[in-house]
Amino acid sequence: MPDQTEATITRYRDAVLACAVMNFRQMARAVTAQYDAQLRPAGLRATQLNLLMAIESEAATTVTDLAEILAMDRTTLTRNLKLLRDRGLVEKKKKKIALTARGRRSAAAALPLWESAQQQFVKSLGRRRWAALLDELSAARASLDSRP
Repeated sequence: MPDQTEATITRYRDAVLACAVMNFRQMARAVTAQYDAQLRPAGLRATQLNLLMAIESEAATTVTDLAEILAMDRTTLTRNLKLLRDRGLVEKKKKKIALTARGRRSAAAALPLWESAQQQFVKSLGRRRWAALLDELSAARASLDSRP
């Protein structure tokens, strides 16, 4: 294995610091941890509550439609839905995913906790910064989605 020059090591360090994947994942982990801590009393993680809310807001959607709405691959979504189904929070009927009564109660109990986490997050960033960040994220997603 060739010796790594200081220039190569510097290039690696610069790449790590500038890497979009790493920076987005770090931010996602930090935000997720904050929301998960707030949602702990409801027994749900942020990703689980997001799934429940998306399912309920789409009124018994298919896995394919839900994956598209959430920009998730079907395999990951199916694995996450199985965990919710095992807890009795969602059910699948004729290829449609829907919340159970227990799922609706869980989402309803968690929503005020989510709202509190959301308010704290927005307050920590500032409303204008949050609005600008949402716009930037939306534009970045659109530019990635429009690539050939």
